[in-house]
Amino acid sequence: MKQIALGLTSAVLLTACGLGERPYFEETPTGVGTDSGDPAIDAVLQLLDGVGGAQFTGSYQATLLFGGVVSAAQVTQLGPRRSVTIGQVRYLNDGGSSRTCVLDTGVCDDGIQAAAVSNTGLTPEFAFGDMAKRLRRDAVARIAPSTGSIEMIAGVSATCVDVAVSGGTKQYCVLSDGAVARFRGADIELDLISYSPVVDETLFDV
Repeated sequence: MKQIALGLTSAVLLTACGLGERPYFEETPTGVGTDSGDPAIDAVLQLLDGVGGAQFTGSYQATLLFGGVVSAAQVTQLGPRRSVTIGQVRYLNDGGSSRTCVLDTGVCDDGIQAAAVSNTGLTPEFAFGDMAKRLRRDAVARIAPSTGSIEMIAGVSATCVDVAVSGGTKQYCVLSDGAVARFRGADIELDLISYSPVVDETLFDV
């Protein structure tokens, strides 16, 4: 019996050795304000997390890679007031209240109706929190250390990070005030086309 036990133990050890090192996965917190442990990723996350205090207007182009749908989007923010327009759908937040409006008809409904833009690949929060959530998930799934860079996007300097995950590399770029500048993913590509530190009040109209 002792010989059988020793044989089994040796087999287990040999099997474990044969598997080699496990992939480069780390347990990473995913809540707002938490770091990933990767300096290049954390530099971008810290900026993305600060967008709530920014005053700006940005115009974007989003391309859904499956189907090739191209959508225009505009965002503007001043304090608790925020407007996100995706195609003909405008999401308005003013402190504690929110509305979803269709610009063609001028009809608004209470609350944020995310399904209204589901065909674009964007969400009502794409510029205000969702990119940080995506990056934190990719930080957990990364298979190698990330690479940071500085790029000019829409005439403004942006902090970027390339994150290698299974299936390819994703890129996240953000301006110094937290505004999203670029995203390259497996499902969608997002580009900042124009940027201003001034609020566009017309984007609060219906």
